[in-house]
Amino acid sequence: MRIVKILSLFLFAAWIAASLASAARAATAEETLAAINKLPVKERQKRLEDGAKKEGRLVLYSNQGLETIQEVANGFSKRYPFVKMEYSRLQGAKGLDRILLEHRVAKLPADVVGVDFDNIGELMKAGVHARYDSPEKKHFAPQFWDKEGRWYVADYTLAVIAYNTNLVKPGEAPKGYADLLDPKWKNDIIIDNEPEQAVFVWLMEWGEAKTAEYMKSLMRNGAVPRRGHTLQVQLLCSGETKIAVEVYPPRVMQMKHEKKCPIAMVFPNPTPGSLGSHVGIVKSTKSPHAAALFMDFLLSEDGVVALVKGGGTIPTRKGAKAGWQEILDVLSDKRTRTVVIGHEKMAELKDKGYKLMDDILIRKQFK
Repeated sequence: MRIVKILSLFLFAAWIAASLASAARAATAEETLAAINKLPVKERQKRLEDGAKKEGRLVLYSNQGLETIQEVANGFSKRYPFVKMEYSRLQGAKGLDRILLEHRVAKLPADVVGVDFDNIGELMKAGVHARYDSPEKKHFAPQFWDKEGRWYVADYTLAVIAYNTNLVKPGEAPKGYADLLDPKWKNDIIIDNEPEQAVFVWLMEWGEAKTAEYMKSLMRNGAVPRRGHTLQVQLLCSGETKIAVEVYPPRVMQMKHEKKCPIAMVFPNPTPGSLGSHVGIVKSTKSPHAAALFMDFLLSEDGVVALVKGGGTIPTRKGAKAGWQEILDVLSDKRTRTVVIGHEKMAELKDKGYKLMDDILIRKQFK
């Protein structure tokens, strides 16, 4: 009898342990959110808000510009004041390396992570993002969200040529990339250290040899690499340079209309661009409810307003306005051809593109 009791207690303890293990497994971010998504709309929203109130905080890693991050964070905090939001701006290869390292050692503090189009593939391989089916995705074309819900893209960028209208008359302004090689612009041009959108599209359109020769010719004509697209617009406004090779239209319009900057832009043919920040919920998040609320907000109409107000990007949500009529007019003109690339081209272009940028723009191997 004693043996039977001991065995019964052992089996009961094993059952309890198995139940606890099962409950713990069911508490993963993906399973929690998948269960919530099965609820009716109002009940789903209430469950997310109740859960977020208990979590109390949200940590965001983003590659967006600081002004854009702040606008989105302010908009989210206004809607959900019970969630304390913290954010860090992580860009380029250094930002990617930090995310991957923290993920590998299981110390990634972020609940939501957004990276550039050329880096999202690395996060997908590493399994950083959880699957999340946001109800807002119905307002976006399929190319703007991952079919498994690991990332969503709420914006995209275009890269245009811009010039100071006090220093360059509109009739004399360059109309395309070839015009930038004119000797009259020698030493009057700036270009970003890593002009990804332009270089990757040049590779697609021209091939590696022609792209390399063009970049070398641009540098031989005195182009000066400067880090930061916003900085380049500021340098144009101050008259420290005449022309910038690759800046973003919304930022140009913002400086022109709000700061009365003497600036204008040219949409080259083709106009290069890329899908914007690829944002997704981290698989190891400790705040899945708050993370889901943030993703839904980012993709909502109010989130789009915050993105546009932050400047530098164009929203991908159907029916959303780009913010400036001059941009809308150009985008609706069929004579303007745009080439917007995403991560699917990076396996083919990334190594070539960054090698060209490093060799020619950084190491200045263009003699």
